[in-house]
Formats: sequence, C-alpha cells, structure tokens
Amino acid sequence: MEQLIYQIAEQIVVLHTPSARETAALLPNFAPFRLASLPQDVGVLLEVWGNEPIQPDVERERLVETTKDYRTVWRVYLRDDHHYRAEMSDGERTLSFVIDKHWREMRCGLPLTSRGMAAYLNRFILIAYGAATAKLGYLKVHASVTELRGKALLFLGVSGTGKSTHSRLWQKYIPGCTLLNDDEPIVRMMPDGQVRVYGAPWSGSTPCYRNEWAEVVAFVHLYQHTENRLIKCDGREALNSLFSSVAGLSFDREGKQQIFNAVADILECIPVYHLDCRADEEAVRLTRSLLD
Repeated sequence: MEQLIYQIAEQIVVLHTPSARETAALLPNFAPFRLASLPQDVGVLLEVWGNEPIQPDVERERLVETTKDYRTVWRVYLRDDHHYRAEMSDGERTLSFVIDKHWREMRCGLPLTSRGMAAYLNRFILIAYGAATAKLGYLKVHASVTELRGKALLFLGVSGTGKSTHSRLWQKYIPGCTLLNDDEPIVRMMPDGQVRVYGAPWSGSTPCYRNEWAEVVAFVHLYQHTENRLIKCDGREALNSLFSSVAGLSFDREGKQQIFNAVADILECIPVYHLDCRADEEAVRLTRSLLD
C-alpha cells in the first residue's frame, strides 16, 4: 500500500492507496498541498483508507444528522462502538464512510483509483477534515478571500450575495491583490495571537487552490444594496456574522463549542464590518480602506 501525504493549513492528511499516482490524478486540486514524505515531529490529523465494505447496521446505529447540499443528501449515524457512519446520496448512488469519534481515521467504500469517485472522495475528505480541525479551533469559513501584500480580507455572505464578484472587482481595480480562496478557506488563531487564513484544496466553482496563507485584517459581511455603505459591527452582530459563516456539524457538541470559542477569541482582535454594496468600484474602495 502506498501513501499520499498532504499538508493543508499546517495539518497532515494521509491517503493509503494501492496507487499514489492514480489517486493523485483524481485530486488535482490537492497537488499544491502534496508532500514527498511525512515531516518529522508532526502528527497526522486524518488518515483515509478506501475499498472498505461499508454497510448500514440498523441495530447498531442511530441517525444524528441530515443535511441537504444542493441535490446531495448527507446523513450521519452514530454507532454503538462510538464510530460515525456518514452517508452521501446524490440521486445516482449512495456511498458511505466510517470514522472514529475524533474524526481521525476514515474507512470508506470508495475505490481510490476510480475516476468516477473523484468528486465523492473530495467531499469525504472535506467533511472529515472540517470536523477534525474544528476540535483544534480551526474555522472552515464560507468566504471569498482577497489578499494584498500578505494582508487579507474575508468577504462573508449567503450564497448569491456577491462575495466572488467583490473579489473579482478587487482584482480589476486594486493592483497587486490576489485571490487566496473563493469559497472555503481555513482560519486559525496562532499562539502569538495572529489570525491567519489559509488556502485550501476546496474553493467552490473557482479553481483557486493555493498553499499559502495571509494575515487576517477584517471580515466583511456583504449585503446587496442600491448604495455603498461600510459600518463596523457591534459585538452581537459580529458574533452572529462570523459564527453563521463557519461550517460545522450540528450534532457535534464538542466541535461546535470549539468553533464558538475560536470565533470569540478571533473577534477579540479582528473586526467585522457590514457592507451594503453595489457591484462597482466605489464598494471596492470602501473595503480597500480597511487595509490602510
């Protein structure tokens, strides 16, 4: 069995596969995060094994969460051995993985060398990585991230608000800025109090997979409006804005508490702004002022 080793936001993910070359070909978005070998003195966050026979067991498991993601339905079951079985149904097929209660060791029914399994493998790793890192105080945020000279703004908002559009307008009007991630960046507070945002192998419909990080300066929650107006949020609005933008499993009390704690710590030093905006240069100039 061969290994594929990736480092995402400084956390190690290892895939055990009969062919590292074939599995890597299924995950081109992971290529910038690949390592040749395991770093010394660094623990592994998540390990993944494929080709495991995963079957429902109605006598040993109970449903703890159901969510819908476009046409995909996710169901999570808790087994009496304190493992979870996560099931993904997209109308064409139903696939599952089993993982321990800490979300560290995944065994899935996917053949890790089959091209038809690429999208499922991506989603499985995304879900497990998010749950495992939540317990470490990491935040997987629904945001578009624009970076300028190592400083970053995270644009928040519900789907369709214009987060990606605002980032594209930044690239049009602000020389030197770059897109770090367009949908699912990773945020964490460092031991010295610095808040970093990392690129990730997941970026929605925009292929932006950068193995880089920037220092977070502010979060900006976008709202479509006929006028442009930037207002700093008070404590409650800031908390609601950021917490609602973080992905998490509703049944995982430990993970949710860690997410809440991380959000509270970050808001002690990073502001959140409310931006009413049109899709124009004036709106970009308002948010550009936050980096001055």
